[in-house]
Amino acid sequence: MQEILFLPAAQPPHKETAMAPFVHRVAMLKIALTAGSDMSVSTLESRRCGPSYTVDSLQALQREYPGTRLAFLMGADSLMELHQWFRYSEILHLADLIVVSRKGISDRKCTGAIRRLPGNFFPVSDSRSTFPIFRQTDGGATIYYLGDFSSPVSSSMVRRQLQAGNRPQGLDKNVFSYIQAHHLYGPQPCAT
Repeated sequence: MQEILFLPAAQPPHKETAMAPFVHRVAMLKIALTAGSDMSVSTLESRRCGPSYTVDSLQALQREYPGTRLAFLMGADSLMELHQWFRYSEILHLADLIVVSRKGISDRKCTGAIRRLPGNFFPVSDSRSTFPIFRQTDGGATIYYLGDFSSPVSSSMVRRQLQAGNRPQGLDKNVFSYIQAHHLYGPQPCAT
């Protein structure tokens, strides 16, 4: 069975902008997810102290779901900074990566960043796939690069629009109502 697990960070080490408290971010995720889907929210991060490092979260998920092959979804902007993440090379042995393109980051720049990662990633031909696949020579991670899949929505853009008093395009109306009711992301409630 395949499942998409949303894992909000309790204390994100790389986020400088103000975020909503963890309990509110979990609530908004639960509102946004369709009931009965293969998507759920994990509060794993709330049970740990200190910064929320991806490597620790993936290790905890491996203990919670033994024998499950994990895949970690990230934007191309995060891939560009992956070499700065805490114990980042271990991440490449704990989970496959699914990298989604971001506006302003070329496919060439992304594939170059993948090839510079430790473990000697090389492109793989797969007639069933419509996107580039890279594998480590030592049997570690597989990276799936979704260069043709892009979304104009990012969390930082949504927060900026909310702080400016605007309703962000693409934000679920029920999540927006929750944000208004709890006065999150801005000093003034947003107008509808």
